[in-house]
Amino acid sequence: MKKKEKLVRLVMFALFMALIVIFTFTPYLGYITLGASISITTLHIVVILGAAILKKPYYGAALGFIWGMLCLIKAFMEPIMANVPFQNPLVSVLPRVVVGLVASLLIGVLLNTKLPTAVSVGIGSLVATLTNTVLVISALTIFNGFDTLLAGIKTSLTTIITVLIGVNGIIETVAAVILVPAIYIATEKFFKKQTK
Repeated sequence: MKKKEKLVRLVMFALFMALIVIFTFTPYLGYITLGASISITTLHIVVILGAAILKKPYYGAALGFIWGMLCLIKAFMEPIMANVPFQNPLVSVLPRVVVGLVASLLIGVLLNTKLPTAVSVGIGSLVATLTNTVLVISALTIFNGFDTLLAGIKTSLTTIITVLIGVNGIIETVAAVILVPAIYIATEKFFKKQTK
């Protein structure tokens, strides 16, 4: 890898880190909270896009780690019902590291196939977002995070909250599949110009 390309990747990594910080701590940008117990995130889009553009698994994992650590910090800074389960790093950090790693590896493999770029990045975004949803829900189940979310709520509302979490995953997936390929194609052109 050329020195110039390494430098551009490092600068872009710093840019994605800054975006993760801004998204995390700007209300209604990185996390859209619905009531006290449901939160939709857009941060997976930044992490998946960064992992795709930087093309190295360690960058994807590092971006996921930064997202997870900031999620953990935010959970302690704003201990509302939706955030409390994320005070456990196995819920907040570990799934996000895996998301960055999966996005980087899968998109890297798919981009080397005959599939169109938008399709490759779209499939990678779909799988990475579903990875986030499945791992977070699994971690919440394993580490009793749902007990916190459902504390004091009647059984009939438990079903509603479970459905809302499922809808949340669908919204996050659709957003990633539409936005990441579009932004990736535009950004990749810019990246290639900078590394020539």
